[in-house]
Amino acid sequence: MASREIYNVVKLVPKPGKFNEVVEAFKTFSQHIQDNELKTQIYLALRPTDKEELILVEKYTDGDNLKAHMGSPEFMQFSRAVGPCLTQAPEIRGATFVAGLEGRSKL
Repeated sequence: MASREIYNVVKLVPKPGKFNEVVEAFKTFSQHIQDNELKTQIYLALRPTDKEELILVEKYTDGDNLKAHMGSPEFMQFSRAVGPCLTQAPEIRGATFVAGLEGRSKL
């Protein structure tokens, strides 16, 4: 049976001098997700060691979860905040889980 879960990997490339602004907007938006999007299972940002870029890793329970995420006023606000700070449109790639550890519950 195929998984209904949806994974995305998103690359954001800020303009010179705009990295911290993008990071702060992400922090605000990710806090909203943590507090309000209970079906969004993974939403984190990584910074490659040698670049001022963000790699976002996202996991949604299903297509409805992703649609609700992308249709929220908070997503629109985040997009408006970071859009002018980026050198190019976000590079979004769908992905599938292959193997590994997705997380651990806190005891």
